[in-house]
Amino acid sequence: INSIDNQFNNKLNLKDVIYVDTREQSWLKFSIPFEIKTLSFGDYACSNDNCGCFIERKSLGDFISTLSVKNYDRFKNEIEKALKNNSYIIVMVEETLSNALSFQYLPHISKKIKATPEYIFHNVRELLQSYNNLQFLFVDGRKEMIRIIESIFASKCFYKKIDLQLAYDMKIL
Repeated sequence: INSIDNQFNNKLNLKDVIYVDTREQSWLKFSIPFEIKTLSFGDYACSNDNCGCFIERKSLGDFISTLSVKNYDRFKNEIEKALKNNSYIIVMVEETLSNALSFQYLPHISKKIKATPEYIFHNVRELLQSYNNLQFLFVDGRKEMIRIIESIFASKCFYKKIDLQLAYDMKIL
């Protein structure tokens, strides 16, 4: 575990720049410079390339909507486009995994959503089994999301070799 832990202790350089997609509406504020530009996919990327890593930021409502019937195929197309471009997508959800798994009990979500957690997470499993350039990661809020994105972008491609959710849950990431 210690060697895994060390992989996420790297820091971004001040010469690194985080790119924020022009369509991102409430962007995160990082500790290093950022630049607004059009990204082919995802909401965040880094100038250090980091093995073609792109972060797709989602609120819990966006996550559920993306994996529901009407948006699922469009999202699959985005993953396939990333795969063809030798890129890796990490879908980072601004909510804990336990809340995401029981979203039907969250008042700010349950009134608007027709899908069940079983249906949404069936689609997550299907995507993970179909694509090797994809991970989902559930983190506890925006501040935590900033910290994790910076750690992933500084990890020198290590994020591809491990289960990010497990590393996060074990407090390694």
